[in-house]
Amino acid sequence: MIEDALAELKLAAEGIKEDGELRHYLGKAYYESDKLDEAIAELLAAISYYKPNQTTERADAYNDLGLAYKKKKAFTDSVSAFKESIELNPSVADTNYNLALLYYEEDMMNECIACLKRVIKLDPKEADAHFIMGLAYYKKKAIDKAMNAFQQAIVLNPKDAGAHNYLGILYYERGDLEKAIIEHKSAIQLNRNYTEAFNNLGVALYAKGDLREAADAFRKVLELEPKFAEAHYSLGLIYSEEGRPDDAVASLEKALKLNPKIAEAHVKLGEVYTEKDMLEEALSEYNKAIDVKPNYAEAYYNSGELYATVGKHEKSIAAWRKTIEFNPKNTDAYFNMGVAYYNQNKLDKAVSMWNKVLEINQTDYDALTSLADVYDIQGLTDRAIQTWEKVTEMYPEHADIYYKLGNAYAKKDMHTTAIPCWEKAVEIDPNLANAFFNLGLVYQKIGKQDEAIDAYKKVLDINADDIDAHKNLGLLYQEKGMHVEAESEFAICDKLKSHQEIR
Repeated sequence: MIEDALAELKLAAEGIKEDGELRHYLGKAYYESDKLDEAIAELLAAISYYKPNQTTERADAYNDLGLAYKKKKAFTDSVSAFKESIELNPSVADTNYNLALLYYEEDMMNECIACLKRVIKLDPKEADAHFIMGLAYYKKKAIDKAMNAFQQAIVLNPKDAGAHNYLGILYYERGDLEKAIIEHKSAIQLNRNYTEAFNNLGVALYAKGDLREAADAFRKVLELEPKFAEAHYSLGLIYSEEGRPDDAVASLEKALKLNPKIAEAHVKLGEVYTEKDMLEEALSEYNKAIDVKPNYAEAYYNSGELYATVGKHEKSIAAWRKTIEFNPKNTDAYFNMGVAYYNQNKLDKAVSMWNKVLEINQTDYDALTSLADVYDIQGLTDRAIQTWEKVTEMYPEHADIYYKLGNAYAKKDMHTTAIPCWEKAVEIDPNLANAFFNLGLVYQKIGKQDEAIDAYKKVLDINADDIDAHKNLGLLYQEKGMHVEAESEFAICDKLKSHQEIR
């Protein structure tokens, strides 16, 4: 049809050389046929043939010329043509809208928004203008304004699936998963083949923890578009969480075959390989993730853990240094570097790393307890006590900390201060045999025989084969003149020793 019309218009133009309207129609016909150079030539001719008082016609021709230049990717000429059209006839909303779209495609959001405001002023009920306004504000990260624009688009056109979908994206980014899900479902009801809406629905459902429904959404994406790499990746995440590592690997490998640039998929595949004890394959995936995304802190962190697992401490430290370079607040990386230095017997460096953790998080339990342990090893008992005391204030239900604190006080011969620590330890954990044993030793030392006997009996309730508890209990019975009981304990002690020698 368009070819027939074009032939007729060309024939007519041969007979009427300087007819602006005819040239205009011919230009439009060339445009519809994707013959852009011919379209531009005819539209320019039309503009030259229109009379000066034919402002409406000339404005319309400039608008069509702008569309032709736009299609030809001639941005400057296209802008110039649209502006000429607007200057001739400022009241035409469509030309302002076309210019707005051009600016949007060129990532000139401020100019785009300015044009759209003129469109909306000229035609407040233009739903598409509100939609594009939402997209422009979204690109500028002006979330409130974007949300308002999409909501207005929906008011004007309740069947705008795109507006519902993008509104869902905004709710998701705000953490309002319920509303995000509602909007994506609305988009899908309006367009049952809306692949992106199904994918976004799956993402929101996954974030909400509805793994089964999320998986259904991603499968629908792949039914519509089998090569949608991100949906394969998302299914891989779900299969991993469901404890289906083989299915996870299959989905993640499909995703990466379709798009090797999904760094997150490489990391997740590395994690699944690690769970399957395929450490070389896992390390390879982390390295691929880093190749794709050189500042990927998580990939460096995970590779550091792998190196540590196989005892390559220098490489693990190097990987965690890169983690911190790209994520200076990663306390786990600092902590693990401390552990690596500790394993190399570089205690001062270990202390330095754990103090870095505490600069970021003053209440980090692992860093505090590790520091206290190292201070104790280094003979810095006062610093160890100070640190363990701090831990008991923050974490009052950890029996092992009270136990260690009691031991530290005992090192300083502060037995009356040590006793309440061990008593607190066994109050929290009645099966902490070592704390009961230390209580027995101190009670025995300060002459509290009955309390010492009770403590050693507690040890034996937990571990009937504790030789030292039997021995000390025998000595206490002997001191109290309870010779039968003492001999019984010494006999048990000798029997346990003989069993040890036989083994």
